[in-house]
Amino acid sequence: MPRDGSSSYRPLAAFMGAGLCVAAFWAAGGAAGNYIILYGRHGWAPPETAFLLNFVLLGLPCAGLLTGVLATWSGHRLAAQWERLLAVPRPTARRAAGLVALLIAALIVLARYGLLRDTAITDDENVYDFMARVWASGHFSAASPPPPARAFFENQFIVNDGRWYGIYAPGHVLALTLGQWLGGIRWVTTVEAALTVLLAWALACRMFGRRAGLLALGLAAVSPFFVLVSATMLAHPTAALALTGFAYAGARVVAAPTATRWWLAAGCALGWAALTRPLTSTAFAVPWLVLLALAAYRDRRAAPGAALFVLAGAVAVVLFGGYNAAVTGSPFRTGYQVFAEAHHFSFTMGSLPAPPPVASLYELFYSVARLNFWLLGWPVSLAFIPFASRTPEARALALGSLAALVAYAVFRVPSINVVGPVHYGELAVPLLVLSASGLEQLAIRAEGLFGRPGLKAVLSAPLALTAVAALFFWPVYGPSLRQMSNIARAPYDLVERSGIDNAVIFVQNLASLEALPGAWVYRHRNNSPDLSDRVLFVNDLGARNAQLLEWLPGGRRAYRMKTEAGRLTLSPLE
Repeated sequence: MPRDGSSSYRPLAAFMGAGLCVAAFWAAGGAAGNYIILYGRHGWAPPETAFLLNFVLLGLPCAGLLTGVLATWSGHRLAAQWERLLAVPRPTARRAAGLVALLIAALIVLARYGLLRDTAITDDENVYDFMARVWASGHFSAASPPPPARAFFENQFIVNDGRWYGIYAPGHVLALTLGQWLGGIRWVTTVEAALTVLLAWALACRMFGRRAGLLALGLAAVSPFFVLVSATMLAHPTAALALTGFAYAGARVVAAPTATRWWLAAGCALGWAALTRPLTSTAFAVPWLVLLALAAYRDRRAAPGAALFVLAGAVAVVLFGGYNAAVTGSPFRTGYQVFAEAHHFSFTMGSLPAPPPVASLYELFYSVARLNFWLLGWPVSLAFIPFASRTPEARALALGSLAALVAYAVFRVPSINVVGPVHYGELAVPLLVLSASGLEQLAIRAEGLFGRPGLKAVLSAPLALTAVAALFFWPVYGPSLRQMSNIARAPYDLVERSGIDNAVIFVQNLASLEALPGAWVYRHRNNSPDLSDRVLFVNDLGARNAQLLEWLPGGRRAYRMKTEAGRLTLSPLE
């Protein structure tokens, strides 16, 4: 009897212990700069490093204690629901996928307006917006302003050498241009994310079964990385949609090599991905190409489909070369190269200043560590992936994701951590699908080894870890993202509050690196290519400013914007 009585207090004691972990975490924050997250800078800042260490040291025990509580109080219900997932009819699962896709779309909208303030949080987004406006006019580039005025319109990742265009690949811009025509450019990535959720569910179901597909839906709904990247206007949601479609079509081809339509679908999806994020897509595709080649080799009847796949890839290469020729004058010269040469810019700026392979290894480990925290907001977000099924398609999914990480590490391109390690935003979906399979397989193994208690513990762990994310991860990163977005949006809020119209703002410097927590938007947004905006933002060139005022029509009033002691100011230009 005493034993039974004492055991009844264990869940309550564990719950209190979890509460102490939370209290200790927040008490430690006072000695760690209140866990302030710095933006606009590469690497680990000391307060964030302290946060992540405490997140592991106190978040994991908290998750372990909450797992015990949930296993005791709700484990039998979780186990019963676990068994029912195997019998969910396909129509019901489809409806669930649709509802979760809508839920995630709502979360993305909430994040876009509530945290990111519906503004560009990186210079890249401003570039994509400019490119979409140029494309919407029916051209790939606009004519630069005349040489005397050109320097006023130089901006981050914009080529302005007679042709005026953004440096990025065309795949994402195509989707944004459609949104621009429809008047909803900011909604493009939300729609893409919802479609990606449906494809991710279909991919998980095909590769691992319906239960894994339903688990993948749940994991996607709580993934801060997937939700927040999709709330931006970056290219990753487009690449995620294309790569998930490629993986799904590839899995269909492996199952039925003679299905010509799936070969074509795989080729088109991979081509679109390559036109959007060339390095990531090429690296991710390598293990899949091996798998598809083996499928074609084993069944010679697959030759027509394989030929269509190759043709689709060739078309993508030709389109990319044609686009390069249209904007740079050479099919073998990209906007990246033109910008880098003109501005003496290296895309390895910010990488670890160390000889190879140290810098590459650092970048690889840094990115994996970031993914470990951001994929699910857990201190061990990648923990379930090693337990995923070992099918050929699963191996291709895992190796493709790893290949993308290695590719960036080899080229020493430093990851930008804003809504997670954004270089790898399109990898969230394959990692979530693998995590769903890993969770399922671990639960099956735990039940086989430890019986019902093992199953209850494994099923309770994701819920406990999600609670830890709500108590530790989101209260730190959520407010910091809001503060960072305020800094990114501050120039335009200031102009709106001032009631300025028909004006030109000469921007001397912004507060991105002077006001805490900083921002990844170093420069002002781009103007419309026809300079029709009521308020133009241009570079402050001092004594030369009068030349621009003489050239601009319409008698615009002139103002100077600059940051003094971390405070953004706006004053009439004398």
